[in-house]
Amino acid sequence: MSEPSRRIHSLLQLLLVFNALWFVSAQGSFFQISSPWVWVCKENKCVRTRASETTQGQSNAVCKLTCYESATLWPLPTVKPTLSKNVAAFFASNVRITKLTSNSSKVFDSLLTNSLRTNIVIHTTILKTEDMLREAVAIFTNYIQQMESNGLGDSTRDCVVSANTCKSASYVTAQHLLNVEVIVTQNTVQLALDTDESYTLDVKTDDTVTTAYIVAETYFGARHAMETLSQLITWDELSNSLVMIQNAHIEDTPVFAHRGFSIDTSRNYVEISLLKRIIDGLSYNKLNVLHWHITDSNSFPFVSSREPLMAIYGAHSARQVYQSADIQELVHYAQVRGVKIIPEVDAPSHVGAGWDWGPIYGMGDLLLCFDIQPWDDYCYQPPCGFFNPINDKVYTVLGNIYKDMADLFQNDMFHMGGDEVKMKCWNETESITQWLADKGWDKEPEPLLKLWSHYQNQSLAKLDEAYGNTQPVILWNSDLTAKGHATSYLDRNRYIIQFWDRWNDTTLKNLYEDGYKLIISNYDALYLDCGFSGWVGEALNNWCGPYIGWKKIYENSPKAMIENFGLVYNKDQFLGGEAALWAEQSKGLALEGKIWPRLSALAERLWTDPETGWRLAETRLHIQRERMVDRGITADPLQPEWCMQNDDSCFF
Repeated sequence: MSEPSRRIHSLLQLLLVFNALWFVSAQGSFFQISSPWVWVCKENKCVRTRASETTQGQSNAVCKLTCYESATLWPLPTVKPTLSKNVAAFFASNVRITKLTSNSSKVFDSLLTNSLRTNIVIHTTILKTEDMLREAVAIFTNYIQQMESNGLGDSTRDCVVSANTCKSASYVTAQHLLNVEVIVTQNTVQLALDTDESYTLDVKTDDTVTTAYIVAETYFGARHAMETLSQLITWDELSNSLVMIQNAHIEDTPVFAHRGFSIDTSRNYVEISLLKRIIDGLSYNKLNVLHWHITDSNSFPFVSSREPLMAIYGAHSARQVYQSADIQELVHYAQVRGVKIIPEVDAPSHVGAGWDWGPIYGMGDLLLCFDIQPWDDYCYQPPCGFFNPINDKVYTVLGNIYKDMADLFQNDMFHMGGDEVKMKCWNETESITQWLADKGWDKEPEPLLKLWSHYQNQSLAKLDEAYGNTQPVILWNSDLTAKGHATSYLDRNRYIIQFWDRWNDTTLKNLYEDGYKLIISNYDALYLDCGFSGWVGEALNNWCGPYIGWKKIYENSPKAMIENFGLVYNKDQFLGGEAALWAEQSKGLALEGKIWPRLSALAERLWTDPETGWRLAETRLHIQRERMVDRGITADPLQPEWCMQNDDSCFF
């Protein structure tokens, strides 16, 4: 062919492409023109290849599902999984729910969820667990339907979306069924520190039927197993169908019992709908704690039925509150998704809005130094505020708030805050210095510390009265937990310390050596609000920059922290960890991009505690991020999408 002929031929090809693009645009459907690219697994990498150069090509998603040693699982199971390289294709219409049965052979009516029909047989001990499993099954089947809906878009299953059509994909059959059987042996519906979250998942394929067998001690293990099962399924754009691993064996249990995220709803109000989205994200990553910093000096949005003046005086507005019914629904929503909500009433500092009505209603001064200026002499951020620990009415009001929370948050832990107490306010309050003198405490080496301990003991008694038990209490590390103070004032069998200083701060060493149970939240790796602009004073950047990337979070190992001090690591002293997002500069859906996928990195650290570093996790985290986006979470990308399509090409 002559040079002019080649040019004309190329021009005609280009015109055909533009014509196809115009037609697709006119029809309002997906980009229905054959892609020249497929992916081939080579040395545990998916290599982008021209479809004309191979007969082994797969879609990028299927290649990653079958090529990687651990498929696309996140977090990585704690026991190395056994996964086949073959896949079975099925349609959402072939996933069936037929009946739910208990060990007493009680048969429930067939359960249909959004036209999905999945063979899911559930054996449990008590109806309550069955109810929760029904909800978990509905969530699981919704994932499948959503995955297919996202894959199809506006198109139909007509096999014209790629170079390889349905006819050439040998694993496709419209008759293939997916059956799931779940066996739960314990009736445990409340998530606690000692709850068994382990599970075993077996997937077996026989001809045109794939069956997934889930065995777990508790509901929570079974729920995790369903999440894992959903990650063995992906959308295949070549066959225009769902596909899943044909055979698998996974045994899994978390390394740490406490795997959480702390959300602040006092600085800026966070809607219940957004809290639900955060809980969804936690469940996708097998994180099991939402630590709710519900009040602070800025606002008191919690509506207390026993102390209604708190929200009346303390909420930002009448619409920015959390009613009892909303909280009850949220607690159940979280419970079904394997998440417990731990409320925090931070005190005796970090109080203010909502506590200033005492003198008007004959309760005296509940609050001292509220919004005092210059604020930076008295506290760490405006507005300042401190409890009046010598006013017994403070404990009366606190006790009523605790009772309201006990009605709503039935869990095994409570967070009492306790951080950032500057003594200047108390020291300058004449009634307090006189009270200390009357008790003879003014002659103590640290009288104000003893006053703080007095507050802590009084408030703890009210908490125990409200809950009717002596549950573990969490405190942030502070002057009260410092060397020599903690062992004098805080019972190590009662208090759990949440450590938030730098990873190598000797406060951690001292608490560890003193035998306290610990939750890790060191700000230099786990504060997700770090690295943004300064919001108070003249600082250009906030106090804890720079921005913390997911790699640093992934590498943030409790074991490495302790061994850095030359100490022998005892895992049993670490309950786990939490990332935190303090919401001075966060509100609305913008929250999600700050949280995800960085929080996913913490999820694998706390579930698996891997010995390997971030590099081996990066591709799987890309996939987990895409999975969350497909489910509606606005997670930030880690890299350009080109890196996802070209394994290991973005390293240097």
